[in-house]
Amino acid sequence: MIQFAKALVRALILGIIIVMPAYILPDIPNVARELSLIIAAIIAAFALFEYASKTPGFVDFRFAPPYNRFRVAILAALAIGLSLIGRATINGGADILALADWTTTYTLSPNSPVEFALSRLATITTEASQLLLTRMFSSAFAISVSLAALLSALLWIFKWPFGRAEFNLWANLPSFVPAEVGLTGRRLRRDGWLNILISFVLFYAIPFSFPILQAQIGQDLFGDMHSLVWVVTLWALLPALIFIRGTARIKISRILARAIAAK
Repeated sequence: MIQFAKALVRALILGIIIVMPAYILPDIPNVARELSLIIAAIIAAFALFEYASKTPGFVDFRFAPPYNRFRVAILAALAIGLSLIGRATINGGADILALADWTTTYTLSPNSPVEFALSRLATITTEASQLLLTRMFSSAFAISVSLAALLSALLWIFKWPFGRAEFNLWANLPSFVPAEVGLTGRRLRRDGWLNILISFVLFYAIPFSFPILQAQIGQDLFGDMHSLVWVVTLWALLPALIFIRGTARIKISRILARAIAAK
């Protein structure tokens, strides 16, 4: 019962985060809010069943907090932060917009991920202003990189995973294919570095889908504030999650190598 209650709280928090942009942003149609509620309910239901189950499912490090709490924190920071920028753009908010402009000083440079994403949007006809797009992508990149680096560092500095004597590798990595004990650490380390490499590549790979999404959806995807917030959120979120996943696997491989050497 306690496990179900904890799973329910996790699901509610995740659902609230997903619907918040629709209620923070002004002038959002009721249809968009209802759609957000439906999507939030589906994702919350997945989280509820995942965490209420006693057996491993699909989520990595489910039994090794605060790994997944970190991931939800990044999602919340991106979705809420970008929504506040969008709200400030429409209703006015000098402090928030000044902070967004400050991020461009450090993120907007030649060949940077932000500059590359904006260059892909230059081929798309959209009602969104260049200043708004720059603020959104620059702020999202700053939030993504800073939080991914900070939270990854915390996983390394502190003795995560807590309770290592009871840490079950297979329960916390349900998608990891088992190998011989001597090779498991090497494979985890290899997968970890591969994930870190992929996280950097994604910042440049995802923008290639922007023109395709715009053409397939058939509307101004980047001109609508609500959809813009979520597109930019996903652009910044996926690399951050994969980066943390990579650093976590590298640390587990290091712990495993030390345990084997101690024997």
